[in-house]
Amino acid sequence: MGGKTMRYAVIGGGSGGKAVSAYLREMGHEVAIYCRDGGHAAALSRDGITATGAVEGRFPVSATDRLAQAVRGAGAVLVQTLATGHAPVAQALRGLLEPGQIILIFNGSWGAAEFSAILGDEAREKNVRVCETSAQLFLCSSPEECSVHIKTIKKSVAMACAAPAQTPGALAELATVFPQLTAGSNVLDTSLNSSNPVVHGPIALFNITRLENGEDYTLFGTALPRKTVDYIEKIDAERRAVIQAMGVEAVPVLDILNSFWPEKRDSVFSALKDNPSYQVSRGPKTLAHRYLNEDMPYGLAPIARLGRRYGVDTPYLDSLLRVLGLYLGRDYFQEGPAVEAMDLGPLISEL
Repeated sequence: MGGKTMRYAVIGGGSGGKAVSAYLREMGHEVAIYCRDGGHAAALSRDGITATGAVEGRFPVSATDRLAQAVRGAGAVLVQTLATGHAPVAQALRGLLEPGQIILIFNGSWGAAEFSAILGDEAREKNVRVCETSAQLFLCSSPEECSVHIKTIKKSVAMACAAPAQTPGALAELATVFPQLTAGSNVLDTSLNSSNPVVHGPIALFNITRLENGEDYTLFGTALPRKTVDYIEKIDAERRAVIQAMGVEAVPVLDILNSFWPEKRDSVFSALKDNPSYQVSRGPKTLAHRYLNEDMPYGLAPIARLGRRYGVDTPYLDSLLRVLGLYLGRDYFQEGPAVEAMDLGPLISEL
């Protein structure tokens, strides 16, 4: 891919999809956005994307509600959906893959494992690399349907392929466009060594009435006192114990947070409270939010379920999932990827 102009397919027309599309268009690349909503696709095609912040300008894009049209001729397919959309998108991509493409799932949350399971034979036959990142590259929000505000772009985010030996080649092909991507050892590394669920889960639990009441608050301000940070550190310790039992390197949440930004902090409390990029972040105002619909079932529940599989107790994590589940009338232990049934061996293989 190098520095040549190429075509990218972006799956998802939300804030993440618009952010990466504006970022790519600023570099001069062609972008085709797939949206389930035909009206949204028509609006993006008509008005383009107006970006502010780390990327500035108005960028024309092509958008469609036909997946085949979006991915045709694309060198890379960038998936910017919620984790709940990964399996449906992978199913819809069957028969549409083209030789040599890269599928890159932002904020993986087991996305590469699910895509690989669904598209395995076709992906192998067509040499399609299925990859995921450990976090979102862009901190962004969508003030209007055809606009995006990109608060900042992280300086370093881990990426790995479902077939670990493919990671160096995929990184090399993406390096000019996404120099922020670094090599993760495997997709269990990128799915399990993620800071978002560990941080968002306790904040959501201890501020649940703020979400339900639609209150306006700063996510890392009054919503994050020291005792909540203590709970974050407790479930992070459990997360690392599970990962270590699996034979995967466990990265502390402080190290993950510090990897995103140039200035390093000496505590989780400082990394969250003193980072200028986080100080402007607003807290969620609804129960229909990805903290509850993505970070819980795809981020934290798999760790608790893997803890049972590998004989590691996770009392703080179990309590968080149970209380939130009881409050919301759902069973997080029954949602998300079926990690108990996965053959994890091929995914754990070292580079």
